This record gives sequence, C-alpha cells and structure tokens, in this order.
Amino acid sequence: MTTIINGNSQFFQDLINEDTAIMVNQKKMPKGYYNLIISIRDCGLYSKGIKPHRHWKISNVKAYFGIKGTAQSMYDQLQEIKTRLTDES
Repeated sequence: MTTIINGNSQFFQDLINEDTAIMVNQKKMPKGYYNLIISIRDCGLYSKGIKPHRHWKISNVKAYFGIKGTAQSMYDQLQEIKTRLTDES
C-alpha cells in the first residue's frame, strides 16, 4: 500500500507550521507529528473494538489526515506515513 501525504489536509499544515510546535521532553515537536503518533495509538485500539474515549470519532481522524478506509487500513496508512517521515528525516 502506498500512502501519499495529502497536502491539503490539516495534518500537513500542522506538520510544516513551526508556530504550532509543542514542547515534548524539552524539545519542539510539530503538532502534526504528535497528532500522528496519538492517532496511530487510537486507530490501533479502535480496530480492536476499543473506543479511546467517549468523544472520539474515526471520522475526525479521516478528516484531519485526509485518508479513507476502515480502522485497520487507516492504522496501516498512518504507520506508513510515520515510517516515511522518520526515514526521510
């Protein structure tokens, strides 16, 4: 499966915008990358039938990343995005 990062998505905007960076362990991290890590965890839980918290919706993840599919396929796509981001850095 080849996943391409959607340049029009909010994820991409948060990834490249240095003004939205957050501090994690005394280092700056792009807000988009942080949301990617959390969304991988949440989609992994959801694909096993566990809702991460009561207000969580898979449609919000789809809209934020600009991806489609089932919870498992979204989990795989998000993992691939993370791999591409960390390998190219």
